[in-house]
Amino acid sequence: MTPILHHYPPSLFSEKVRVLFGYLELEWKSVIIPPIMPRPDLVPLSGGYRKTPILQVGANIYCDTEIICRHLAKRANDATVYGHGFNAERVARWADTELFRIVVALNFRPEAIQAQMSQMSAAGMKAFQKDRAELSAGSQQIRLDPSAAEAQFKGLLQNLENSLAAKFLSGDIPCIADFSLYHCLWFVGENIANASILECWPKIKAYRQRMANFGHGKFTQISSQEALTEGKNTEPAVPANAEVDQSIAGDLRAGDSVTIAANDYGRNPIAGNLVSWSANEIVILREDPEAGAIMIHAPNSGFEVAARVN
Repeated sequence: MTPILHHYPPSLFSEKVRVLFGYLELEWKSVIIPPIMPRPDLVPLSGGYRKTPILQVGANIYCDTEIICRHLAKRANDATVYGHGFNAERVARWADTELFRIVVALNFRPEAIQAQMSQMSAAGMKAFQKDRAELSAGSQQIRLDPSAAEAQFKGLLQNLENSLAAKFLSGDIPCIADFSLYHCLWFVGENIANASILECWPKIKAYRQRMANFGHGKFTQISSQEALTEGKNTEPAVPANAEVDQSIAGDLRAGDSVTIAANDYGRNPIAGNLVSWSANEIVILREDPEAGAIMIHAPNSGFEVAARVN
């Protein structure tokens, strides 16, 4: 079954997945979603998960690019993306969290906001700001001052320029760390007020071009209604070797009623019954009145599982 990516063009985490599709040469379907809520055709599938992107394979929904990328590499039978072990995965995690905070703060400098939102109406800007406030509600992350973010980012670029000795971070073949680093650099470069920061680093410029050259692969555009119908008409696939690792899950058992939620921002809990919990993946099964049986996949890192009180 062809994977469906629910995304919108300026989404930096979506770019991470789009370029991975290109590298892995996987065909996919594209659903363009609004950058802000509501998303009435997606919520029945996602259970209310707020972050972008979301990957759909029939009635199986993958939340967070950490688990999306693992699934796509496995789907492509590719051993290279996750072929550099723990260190590469930790660099990817750093880029998706700490570096992400830096580039978001950089794009929130007044001149960058003006460039980013110049095409939006006053009402649209107000709606966007309200949505992002709701998305970050309850987050424990400390906001970074834009001037501090600029200084830190420029220091990072200098260190990266000095250390790039091959085509990619770990040699001549990209790994997951490259895709996580690239989408942050892409996000900065896409803002016309910030793009010049990246221009004086020749090795980084060539690196960015090599990553961009993978493209987005072959995809077809479908509507959100078509994606919802596909979810309704498909039975969720249980993961191979699904089991609950009790050394991780503690007192929770397969079949228990639980909620899962991101533990940084976009903390909306998703309720269901625990199917599987391993070092890398949490899976729950939920019943939706509109979409039917839906299986939600999330990474173990960055998510919390709690027993649900009925």
